[in-house]
Amino acid sequence: MIFKSFYLTNNAFAFLAVCVAIFTFGLLEPWLYLLGKIAFFSIWGIVLFETIILFQKNEILNLSRKLPEKLSNGDTNTIKLKFENLSSSHFFARVVEDLPELLQVRIWERKLDLLAKKSTILEYKIRPTVRGEYLWKSSNVFVRLKKYSLVERKIRFEFEDSVACYPSFLQFNKLQIDALTNQQSQNQKLVRKIGQSLEFEQIKDYTPEDDYRHINWKASAKKGQLMVNQYQDERSQDIYSIIDLGRTMKMPFYGQTLLDYAINGSLALSKTIISMSDRAGLLGFSFKKSEFLPSKKDMKQFGKINETLYQLETDFSESDFEYLYQFVRKNIKHRSLLVIFTNFDSTVAMHRQLPYLKALSRFHLLLVVFFENSEISQIVDLQATDLKDIYTKTIGKSMLLQNKMMVRELSKHGIQSLLAQPENLSAEVINKYLAIKKKNMI
Repeated sequence: MIFKSFYLTNNAFAFLAVCVAIFTFGLLEPWLYLLGKIAFFSIWGIVLFETIILFQKNEILNLSRKLPEKLSNGDTNTIKLKFENLSSSHFFARVVEDLPELLQVRIWERKLDLLAKKSTILEYKIRPTVRGEYLWKSSNVFVRLKKYSLVERKIRFEFEDSVACYPSFLQFNKLQIDALTNQQSQNQKLVRKIGQSLEFEQIKDYTPEDDYRHINWKASAKKGQLMVNQYQDERSQDIYSIIDLGRTMKMPFYGQTLLDYAINGSLALSKTIISMSDRAGLLGFSFKKSEFLPSKKDMKQFGKINETLYQLETDFSESDFEYLYQFVRKNIKHRSLLVIFTNFDSTVAMHRQLPYLKALSRFHLLLVVFFENSEISQIVDLQATDLKDIYTKTIGKSMLLQNKMMVRELSKHGIQSLLAQPENLSAEVINKYLAIKKKNMI
């Protein structure tokens, strides 16, 4: 109905206010009163004219929304709105989107010009911080004429679009994982070993040092001399990303929990592991509960890891490291690199879990990844101006010192550790993994 979509703009009320002022002074000067009447009826004449143009057709505008196939958690994602002006008039429009509730954006509005008989594309950015389904509802467009803009027509486009928000995959563009792994492979010192795996590499001439059991008789018959199959040496190791789903991982930084930072970091690490021809696995644990994905090295495994990380759910209960030790001993038989993403409130909390970490380190190589409070680091770097700032900086330095003491304590027991700021986690954990590979520690 026209009454539900008809609005007077602020310009109309401003002109009417001027008319009231002219009428007021018209009590003193009769010609001003006459001028006020002319202005008053002129305003309503323009209102009638604009109403006819805006409402003479049912459809004066088309709108379509283009969303990405998947949203990348913690990254900037682009949404596109395509407007098609079906009228011969030049419009000015205000767009109000019903954004998903998970974005927690209460007021969203954009303004743009819509040229006659032309299409216009509006792009806007969003940054999701929670995994899950994001539902876009209707779009409301308020259209007015460009010249006077006294009347506004509301057009409501009723459509719903749902998109899943997965762990950050846009981070791969920043990290350039392929370049990192290629550089690591070039920097490694290659030692030629006689391969004993079943992965075929090439056929070469037979030498006395070769195993006669690998002689290729068909190739030897063709060439008229002995030829032998050469196999690649088995270099793949099992690397498991172990994610703590407990209470301490609920702490938020820049709107995103430490758990989601750990999920994004483990996804980037898994891609690097598979690129380095290692076998990537995944384990999420909390209190007497786990999500387990055995290690493999094909690209299908990366898809499974991505899907498992997307579906990870937790109630952020207290983590049980004793349960983690029992589960690992039962399900991971071969010596592996275990990258444990966790967080410790204090050195006391770390010492409480240290016996289980030491027990795990007897059978596997451990890399414990925990988080440095980047907001505290920023406060410590600021100049103190009063007594309150001095106390705040002192407490902040004490907390940062505790983190360094944890690193030293873990190192004393032969456990690798990484203290990383949440926003830099993916790059730092990849570099740490590549450094471990370079030292042939696994």
